[in-house]
Amino acid sequence: MSTVVSDKALFSKYYRSLCYFAWQMVKDENIAEDLAQDAFVSYFQHRKMVSDDENAIKSFLYSAVKFAVYNLNRKSKTIQKFWERNSYQESDDIDYEHQIIRTEFMHAIHETLSSLPDGCQRIMTMSYVDGFSNEEIAEQLQLSINTIKTQKKRGLHVLRQKLRPDYFSVIFAAFLFNF
Repeated sequence: MSTVVSDKALFSKYYRSLCYFAWQMVKDENIAEDLAQDAFVSYFQHRKMVSDDENAIKSFLYSAVKFAVYNLNRKSKTIQKFWERNSYQESDDIDYEHQIIRTEFMHAIHETLSSLPDGCQRIMTMSYVDGFSNEEIAEQLQLSINTIKTQKKRGLHVLRQKLRPDYFSVIFAAFLFNF
């Protein structure tokens, strides 16, 4: 992973993951997007001080989001009230590592889901992301329950094939239970 990545490719690869990472802490989509964008701006301003290694860049970006959340928490009384309403407490580094791991799992799953045919992708998302039952999906999409079950089996088969088998059960559990 130590190849130099273009700015556009870097942004495309990590922006959504950084947004999700930030959203886990602030629970506000707009603030999360701002924090992710600010992390990239900070990286572009300080790139000469960061190794060209992609792992170092990724670490810089996640750290920038993490510290931006800390700064938000400390700067504004309005933001402080927001944190209190959502019972947020500053987490330790282990919590952040778990959030990063969860973010990476979710990214892998969503990337794999996006490779499924549209119908199968929609059914898998409605079932495992949105939490709809087979009956609710069948009713909304006006399909038979057997079709829903078949599409879910196909989707799970693709997930098992594309994701590393030794991690599939862990990733699937994270996907199902949104730990």
